[in-house]
Amino acid sequence: MDFSDLVRLAGGYLEARAIQVAVSLGVFDALQERSRDAPAVAQAIGADLRGTEPLLNALTALGLLEKRDLFFSLAPVASAYLVKSSPKYLGGMILFDASLWDCWGALEQAVRTGKPVRPPDMYQSDTETTERFIYAMHSLVQARGDGQILIDAMDFSGVTELLDIGSGPGTYPISLCRKFPKLKATIFDLPGTIKVTERFVRETGLADRIRLVAGDYRRDAIPGSYQLVFLSNIIHGECAEENERLMCKAYACLEPRGRVVIKDHILDDSLSHPPVGATFSLLMLLTTEGGRCYSFNEVRGWLGNAGFKRVTQIPLPHPLTSSLVVGEKD
Repeated sequence: MDFSDLVRLAGGYLEARAIQVAVSLGVFDALQERSRDAPAVAQAIGADLRGTEPLLNALTALGLLEKRDLFFSLAPVASAYLVKSSPKYLGGMILFDASLWDCWGALEQAVRTGKPVRPPDMYQSDTETTERFIYAMHSLVQARGDGQILIDAMDFSGVTELLDIGSGPGTYPISLCRKFPKLKATIFDLPGTIKVTERFVRETGLADRIRLVAGDYRRDAIPGSYQLVFLSNIIHGECAEENERLMCKAYACLEPRGRVVIKDHILDDSLSHPPVGATFSLLMLLTTEGGRCYSFNEVRGWLGNAGFKRVTQIPLPHPLTSSLVVGEKD
């Protein structure tokens, strides 16, 4: 790292905030059909010209817009990910990140106290908060193409009963059920989340193959018997003791020779690589009680204590920044 890299990192919030505000204001949607000059964009988004023009120029500098003479248009990456009508729209995730702005502003407080700076309620405090969080997860997974990447990474051909714990929008089981006609899935998630999940499942026409069960894995028994238990981005929200208890619950509801599949930021033993996972632990400090990203050896230890005999790690390709950890039951 040199001086320029350090300065870029230290002021990185400038770029992030410009993108978040542009998505919130609908800048990219205003340019979807045709190029426009700054006064026309300002009118379309209901903003002041003095504020709009430097924002458009900044977005051009960042590579999200293109400028010819006085007219702005969408760069290819913006057309793909920042327009609401795109099937790969990432705006839900960007707006969720924007909602955490005040949390990040309180990072020093969290570091000093070791306590979260918002209620650690998994975004269940009210309907609007829950919906923003769940739609963000769906937005991210859809934009990256996680479902197909997961299908390519593992063999699901023999699985007919799958349990997804903490599934959120149900994006993974929906993708898997579309690919494998004999597969049936159960989603186990918090009551507030399940109300949102039901909309996603209903819209896909897969309600006859995806069962929704409301519950809290911390306190409630997990019903049913399955060949595969899937947990995506769950363990980083919990302390090590809670994760070990969850692995025991997963083991108990698996059939013989069943598998648990954990998708998460899996770190090396130094807990500092990959960088995305190491820095993501700071978000867990801000928003959870005891959550962080864990190393493969830590996860393997929980699975071994729960009774799993064979534990392997499967790296996932770019643009994903996570890995799979798979535990097999005898």
